[in-house]
Amino acid sequence: MTTTNARALGAYAAARNLNQNPRDVLAAVHEELHRAIASAKSAHEAGALDQMCRHAARATQILMVLSTSLDFSAAGQDGAMLRRFYRSLLETLTEASRRSSMSPLYQKMLDLLQPFCKCLRVKQ
Repeated sequence: MTTTNARALGAYAAARNLNQNPRDVLAAVHEELHRAIASAKSAHEAGALDQMCRHAARATQILMVLSTSLDFSAAGQDGAMLRRFYRSLLETLTEASRRSSMSPLYQKMLDLLQPFCKCLRVKQ
């Protein structure tokens, strides 16, 4: 198989993910956010600060995209609450970077995200 064929097959396989339910996409994004924060917490506790920074940067990137690219006004009061939720997580992540003991703040974010991720995965 040529490199071009391999790339085409890879793109075709990836395209199947484009037809997912928007709720599934949001669930996957939030689960990735949860993983990034959990990994940052674990890396901090292990003293691997370079890894912690990489995972925290990934979480920050996801939160920035979520908080700036969704049309919160279309969801009314629920949208406003969701915007505050993302901004609160982002502020907590920023605050954690300024402390020597980051684990409690990472855990606070994980505790907030866990039920949200679970709710998104519940089939309606």
